[in-house]
Amino acid sequence: MSQTKPSETKPKKMVSRSLAITLGIVCILLIAGLGGAIAYYTNTINNKDSTYNDYVSTHHHTDSDYGSLNTQNTNLQNQVNGLNTALNLGNSTVWVSDQTVSQPAGGLGISYTTWAESASYAGYVSISVTSSTTASTDANVVYSAYGVSYNNPITVGTSGTANFPVLPSSSITVEVGNGNLVGGATETVTITYYY
Repeated sequence: MSQTKPSETKPKKMVSRSLAITLGIVCILLIAGLGGAIAYYTNTINNKDSTYNDYVSTHHHTDSDYGSLNTQNTNLQNQVNGLNTALNLGNSTVWVSDQTVSQPAGGLGISYTTWAESASYAGYVSISVTSSTTASTDANVVYSAYGVSYNNPITVGTSGTANFPVLPSSSITVEVGNGNLVGGATETVTITYYY
C-alpha cells in the first residue's frame, strides 16, 4: 500500500496592513483630486456659459438686423457720394431746353424774357443762346442770397454761352433779352443749373 503524504498548507501571502492603509489613502486622495478638478472645470464651464448667455442677451442681432444696418449703411454712403458730387459741381438740371423766345424792341433799355427758378446748392447757371436775330442779345441771372445781390448781364450776341455763379436761393430770375433800340428779336435758349 502506498502511503500518501498529507498535503502541506502553504501560508498565504498577506499584504501588510500599513501598505493597505497607504494605498487606501492614495486612492482617496486621487479620487478627491479628481473630484476637485471636475468641480473646477464644471464651474469654469458654467461661468463661461453664463458669460456667453449674458453677451448673447445684450448683443443679439438677427439677419434682418444686419440687413437693416447694411441698408442704412448703403443709404448713408449714397448720401455722401451725392454730396461729394455736388461739392464738385457734378450734378446738373436743365431748366430750359431749346426754347424759342421773342422780345419787342428794347428802346432805351433791354426787353427781357424771364424764368423764375430756385437753387438748393451753390453752383452756376449756364445760359446758352444757340441762335439770335440780333447781336445785342444779353443773358443775366438775378438773385439776392446770404447778403449778396447779384445782377450782372453779359452780352452773348447772335450765339454764345454765359455762366453765372449762384448761391442757394428760392428766388432766382434768369433773363435773356433784346438790346435793339427799334427792332424785336428772337432767340433759342437752353438754361442749365450746375451744382
